[in-house]
Amino acid sequence: MPNSQENMEKENVMTKPINHQVIKTEASGIRLVLDLVKKPADQMIELTVGEIDLPTPAATKEAGKQAISNNVTKYTENMGFLSLRRVISDYIKRFYEVSYSPENEILVTVGASQGIDLTVRTLINAGDEVILIGPAYPAYIQAVVLAGAIPIVVDTRSTHFRLSPEQLESAISSKTKLVILNYPNNPTGIVLSKEELSSLASVIQKYDLYVLTDDVYQRLTYNQDCAPSIASAPLMKERTIIVNGLSKSHSMTGWRIGYLAGPKVLIQEIYKIQQANVGCASSISQMAALTALTTDIEAPKTYITVFRKRRDYVLQRLDEMSLKYTKPDGAFYVFIDVKLFGMSSWDFVAFTINESDLVLVHGSAFTEAGEGYVRLSFANEMKVLVEAMNRLEKTVDVLTAKKYAHLI
Repeated sequence: MPNSQENMEKENVMTKPINHQVIKTEASGIRLVLDLVKKPADQMIELTVGEIDLPTPAATKEAGKQAISNNVTKYTENMGFLSLRRVISDYIKRFYEVSYSPENEILVTVGASQGIDLTVRTLINAGDEVILIGPAYPAYIQAVVLAGAIPIVVDTRSTHFRLSPEQLESAISSKTKLVILNYPNNPTGIVLSKEELSSLASVIQKYDLYVLTDDVYQRLTYNQDCAPSIASAPLMKERTIIVNGLSKSHSMTGWRIGYLAGPKVLIQEIYKIQQANVGCASSISQMAALTALTTDIEAPKTYITVFRKRRDYVLQRLDEMSLKYTKPDGAFYVFIDVKLFGMSSWDFVAFTINESDLVLVHGSAFTEAGEGYVRLSFANEMKVLVEAMNRLEKTVDVLTAKKYAHLI
């Protein structure tokens, strides 16, 4: 056993500070909530992580298997297989009505998350300001802080989570360089119209800003085949980076496959980081993605049919509990208002875990602009959702009884 002097010497080896931007970056609140769970997993219902419970489409899975059988298991071009980039280009032209060259305007990434990180690191210098739409997916904050930049969160609670041009313009300063948009939105499910996005585009052009539009839920919409994107607005292509992927649209979270599309001048700079960062996305996943975006291109329609039934059931139960919420027009979350209970969203989630063995995500995990709400994912089979809503009703009944106990 080492003596105390040896322990001290070992401790003293690590006196140099690590990257201060990493220290400043907080862990994801979505993951932290799971630390509150003390019971075995089979006793809990977790409606937390944004992952579809349905399988990857059959033909797409088979393409991945065939890639392995055919020894397509080596490095690919840093930007991804050109054949896949051509398919992505066709896909974007169909759903965005904007053309991107597969040769130099599309880059295949290790999931959409890597695409976010690559874009922020390429565009941002230390001290720059990046505008985020709150509530916001936590990874945006993390990417911005790690780049040494300053996240500026626009609180959209007062406008029912719909970013207005006035709100956007009021957040812009001389240090602003990038705006990050996410519609359909996580956690609210809000989808902006073409007209709303065009109004935002006018502000962005006025101040000569870049835009990162996270369109990963684009095909998961309830009132249209796909959600509109600001990338389709006039004169926006040259200042916009699209990040998208197959994790949500084709239930391929574990395949880790996404892509970026943008003007050549930006993609060629992002490409430099890709070379040093991961080299390339998985060859196997790329081959599967080829099939997902061709043979299985309409898989999202199958998923949305299932999700619509689940969404409508969950909303019906929330109505019966007299809980307010934002009706989601896209994605597979519902953002529930819990302010009437007079407790923080974190405390509500903790109480629900302890009282009802149900795990949700506190709204403040999505910046303080989400405080007063909790996120419930309905990407789970119906029998689980039925029991989950029974447990949520139990929580509501207990809290309501406590709230009015003094009147009895």
